[in-house]
Amino acid sequence: MLRRFRTVLSVAFLVSALPSAHAQVAPALDDLSDEQLQQTVNFVIGNAVFGVYHEAAKMLISDFSLPDADDGRNTADQLAGTIMLEANQEWLDTAIVNATDSWYLARSSGELPEHNAPLYSVLVPNVARDRQMACLMVGKDNEGYGDLAELMGLPKDEWKACEVAYPQTVARWSDLLKSHVKMPGTTKFDIRYEPARDPFLDIYATMVKESKVLDLIAREFSAYELKGTVKLTARSCGRPDAYWSEERREITYCYELARFHGELIAAHLLATNGDRGDAPEKEIPTAVNLGQEL
Repeated sequence: MLRRFRTVLSVAFLVSALPSAHAQVAPALDDLSDEQLQQTVNFVIGNAVFGVYHEAAKMLISDFSLPDADDGRNTADQLAGTIMLEANQEWLDTAIVNATDSWYLARSSGELPEHNAPLYSVLVPNVARDRQMACLMVGKDNEGYGDLAELMGLPKDEWKACEVAYPQTVARWSDLLKSHVKMPGTTKFDIRYEPARDPFLDIYATMVKESKVLDLIAREFSAYELKGTVKLTARSCGRPDAYWSEERREITYCYELARFHGELIAAHLLATNGDRGDAPEKEIPTAVNLGQEL
């Protein structure tokens, strides 16, 4: 059984405000019910949280010269996933599940956008990355994440090895990071939510800003003694992306990525539920089915 994930971020203001205006600037959301719209917002924000955590993991790796076996691909995935799982906070558990949902849905629908740089972006999933994240998840809680791990292609006969490896992974990262952890407020963050340059991104920019995704990241990482002030910026980029720039000391989250995730989950919800609930059910055992016990 998957654990019951609750909505963590308040989106009532969006649900009440969007139906009257969103058809003009977010046509992919036009036919969603209020409940589906709220699920969509939750999904967008969960993926945004995971995306920025992933880039924050790259920031830790570069600032602290942490071992990086494969140019940041699996290392950043593993570090971000470990930090989020070890926090034992439901909003972070939900974010991880939302992210793995997006990988699955993007590949199964053929909607993954072209994306070349950076090569190992959070937006470029593959089966090996699925299996690594699934291994972390069942290593932490095989009952809570088992159904999702199977969906992600991790054979059940490998779960025991993941359970053995998980505490070793946690201990390794803890040892590598402990000398860099001081007290909350040690590192300062310059947070900016820039206006969207495209009216079709306005709703997604509002979701990100009002949920204070970047503020959450600043709070969670402020105790690390980084090399200096870090800029956290949400803005229009011209492409769906989230990235860390060591040169600029900046983590950037692109509103286009929020739109990608919003349209991805909206299409899934409409295809599986329909406007009148008369479409055949094709539920998958993931956080897409928020509030249901499977």
